[in-house]
Amino acid sequence: MISIPADGKIALVPAPAASDTATVFITGDLIPREKAEARLCAGEVESVFGTVLPVIRSCDLGITNLECTLTRGGEPIYKCGPNLRADPAVMPALMKANFSVYALANNHSRDFGDESFVETMEHITKAGGKYVGGGRNLAEASAPLYCEVKGMKIAILNASMRQACDCTRTTPGSNPLNAPGLAAQVAQEKAKADFVLVLVHDGKEQVPFPSPRIRENYRAFIDAGAAAVIAHHPHTAQGFESYHGGFIAYSLGNFHFPARSETAPKSWYESYSLKLTIRPHQVTAIEVIPHRINEDQCINIQTGEARTDFLKRLRRLNEILADEDLSDLYYNCGAMRYTHYAWHIRHTFELQDKGNLQDPEYLREMFYCNHYLITEEHLDLLRARTFVQYHAEFPEAPADLEYLFNLK
Repeated sequence: MISIPADGKIALVPAPAASDTATVFITGDLIPREKAEARLCAGEVESVFGTVLPVIRSCDLGITNLECTLTRGGEPIYKCGPNLRADPAVMPALMKANFSVYALANNHSRDFGDESFVETMEHITKAGGKYVGGGRNLAEASAPLYCEVKGMKIAILNASMRQACDCTRTTPGSNPLNAPGLAAQVAQEKAKADFVLVLVHDGKEQVPFPSPRIRENYRAFIDAGAAAVIAHHPHTAQGFESYHGGFIAYSLGNFHFPARSETAPKSWYESYSLKLTIRPHQVTAIEVIPHRINEDQCINIQTGEARTDFLKRLRRLNEILADEDLSDLYYNCGAMRYTHYAWHIRHTFELQDKGNLQDPEYLREMFYCNHYLITEEHLDLLRARTFVQYHAEFPEAPADLEYLFNLK
C-alpha cells in the first residue's frame, strides 16, 4: 500500500538525479463551462485554475482529459447523459496554462456529431496542442501519441469504455476500450519508447472503488510494459497503488467540471491531480495535488482541515485496494445501491412482449438496455448485483461506506 504524507509527496524509488527525470502533470475531467468558459475565452487563466496553475506550469508536460466537444455548431447525438460542448476560443488559454496533450477517449468528445469531433481535433492542433484517443476512424483513434520530453520518448495510449461517442473503423470518435488489444499495443510500444503511459476513461460514476474487471485490466497493462496507468470518469477520487514496478491511479475524479445540479455530492467538487516524476520505464515519485472547485468556478489546492480530511479518505481507499477481498466487498456493497438497472431491463422486455416494436417507449428502453450491456461500467454493476443475489450473500455494508462515498 502507498501511504500518503501530509505534503502529498511520495518517493517510489530512491531519488535519481534531477537531470535524468522529467515531470508530468495529469488531471481528470476538464469541461470549461459557464463562468470558466467565458474567462478562458478572455484569456483569464488564473481565475479558472487558481493555485493549481503554478504546479501545472512547473511541469515539463501537462495532460488533461478534455471531456467535451469544441464547437459552436453541430447537433446533439442521441445518448445517455448530457451533451457537452465548449467554445473553441478556450484553447489558447488552455495552452497558456501548460496543457499540451488532450485525451479525447471519453463519453462526451463526440456529443455533437462526427463533424464537430473532427473540428475539436482541428482546434487543438491549430492552437499548438496534441490529442490522443480520438481520430477520424479506429486506426487513428487507437494510435499512440509520441511526445519528446527532456530527451525521453513518451508513448501515450488512451481508450474509453464503450459508449455513444465511440469511433468505428470508418467514422470519427473516441477510441473504444479493447483490453487485450490495448495490452498488446503496450507491449509493442515498450520496445519503441522510453516510457509508456496509458490513460483510461472507465469506472462507475460516483463509486469510489474500481471493479474487479478494472483492477485486472489496469494491472495487465502494467504487466504488458506500461510504466503508469492513470484513469478517470467516475467523477470521484479512487485510490492508487504500485504494482509490479508500475504505478496505477484508478480515478483522479473531476479536475474542472462545474456541477450540473445543486445535489451533486461533495466528491464532485473535491478530487486530485498528479505530478509524476519519471525516468525511462519508471515513475520515480508522485505528488498528490488535492483540489476543490469553488462556487465561483475557480479550482484551488486544498489546505488546512479540508486537505487533511481528503487525504485521510484517499489513504483509506489505498488500504482497501491493497486487499483483494476487501476491494470486492466494498465494490459489491457499492453496487447494491444501484437498483434502476434491473428495472430498465425488465421493463424493456415487458414492452417487447406486447409486440409493438416501433413504440417510441420500447425503442428508448431498448437503447438504454443495450447501453447497460455494452458499456462496461454498467455491466460491472449488473455482474456484481446478480452475483450477490444469486449466491444470497448480501454482505453487511462496512461502517465507513457512506464516508468513502463522500455524499455529504
